Amino acid sequence: MMTYIINIATALSQLLNAVVFAGDPNETVSGRVYRENRDWAVRIIDLLFFFQPDHCLESHVADRMFSRKILGEYDNDTI
Repeated sequence: MMTYIINIATALSQLLNAVVFAGDPNETVSGRVYRENRDWAVRIIDLLFFFQPDHCLESHVADRMFSRKILGEYDNDTI
């Protein structure tokens, strides 16, 4: 059940990033602000997620891991 909730939260963050901020639909808001070195936004988001130290960094790493997983699946496909 927790995985389901995390997946929904991730999807909502990606939607927000794509629709509101015109960003990549496969990147979360937290991962994006970390990647773009937006220190003020990182501090605010990390404060909101006080229960998860370094939330933006972890989101950025998770975004990259997901990308690598997708690319690995794509490379293994036979077309």
